[in-house]
Amino acid sequence: MGIKKREVFIVCFIAALILLIGCQPDSGKYQNEQNRDSINAPQESFQSGAKQRGLFGEECEGSGSFKFKTFPLDAEDVEAIIPMGRVQDSHVTPTDHQYIHPKGIKSGSMVTDNPEQYEIRAPADGYIISVELFREPIEEAYKNQEYSDNYLVIIGHSCTFYSEMIHIDTLKPEILSQISFQSPDSQHPFGRGRVPVKEGEVIGTVGARSFDFFITDTEVDLNYIDPGHYSGNFQPWKTHVVDTFDYLEEPLRSQLLKKDIRKVEPYGGKIDFDAEGRLSGNWYLDWNPEKVEEIIREYWTKELSIVYDHIDPSQIRISLGEFGGYPRAHGVAGNAPDPAEIGVEDGMIKYELVRFDYYDKDGNKWDAFSYAEGIHAKNSEEAQGVVLLEMIEPRKLKVEVFPYVNPSEVTGFTEDALIYER
Repeated sequence: MGIKKREVFIVCFIAALILLIGCQPDSGKYQNEQNRDSINAPQESFQSGAKQRGLFGEECEGSGSFKFKTFPLDAEDVEAIIPMGRVQDSHVTPTDHQYIHPKGIKSGSMVTDNPEQYEIRAPADGYIISVELFREPIEEAYKNQEYSDNYLVIIGHSCTFYSEMIHIDTLKPEILSQISFQSPDSQHPFGRGRVPVKEGEVIGTVGARSFDFFITDTEVDLNYIDPGHYSGNFQPWKTHVVDTFDYLEEPLRSQLLKKDIRKVEPYGGKIDFDAEGRLSGNWYLDWNPEKVEEIIREYWTKELSIVYDHIDPSQIRISLGEFGGYPRAHGVAGNAPDPAEIGVEDGMIKYELVRFDYYDKDGNKWDAFSYAEGIHAKNSEEAQGVVLLEMIEPRKLKVEVFPYVNPSEVTGFTEDALIYER
């Protein structure tokens, strides 16, 4: 699904903070090793402690994380789980969420014949702190497509631990009645609240189409070279998104791993590929954290990621926010050189961009929706163009994109080259 989900939430989130007392905590210095010491902290910690402010500025209690015994969709109703880290269309940097495919899914459409087909449950005790209604796609390119209203829901389980579901078809009226929406008649009403929910409680429904799920643990810091690109008012959860499977109790974990398309660790996917002094990771054009409101509108056009496939991490992916007027992800001819090994000393690197697709263990093209064994990626021989890259400093990258040209025609940078940073 290429439809962007987070931009309106970001805009509304900034506006909402103005109305809240206190401010968001700084994401802090990131660590090379993720600290999971609190993962087995008892859920009862949520019930104690003085009133505090959480990641989203909300009122909260306690800290610490724990493992879920319940999944939003019953494991028996899950067809497939697509891991985090996918790059496609306006998801230029690796996606911070998994795609959960229910049984009966046939396409990536937002429209379903039966939006109440499957119950969506709270994975643990907590409070619904944020709801957003999507009445139309964010990106102009998708606004002519058939669309159906859907919801984004954030549940706070402590001041440091959150679960989030996106593209839920319906929410219980009892929940909606307790959410205070800003601009309720707008195309994207955004609401705050503090609605208590219990583990396993039905909060809404979804039809036979994909919805998103992820977990945020602010006591875990991902390996981004500059977390400031996401913290503060922009995407404060992004530096703390964790592998869902690490936060599931048995037997639920094993039940869902059987539905997971990715068969290598980390099973939930990976989104942080930054490497100091190396090409690998995320890069940004004209980034200024002091001007967040100016960059959040279609911000993905200013992003570039040089990463590895979310299902088959042996394959290089180059994802460009601007490629002939549209964001697009590509494979690399020959699948080399490895961006994790490229530095300033290597000078200009020429990547020939190609299409790629996925196949099952028998060599059949994967439909991208149903579960299949042995899913792996394969590049085509269809050339899509060229990108030239040169690290001129450890955190500064010269970039020029040549869409839909014969690779033999590209010999060096022109005056149209741009400088990306991180």
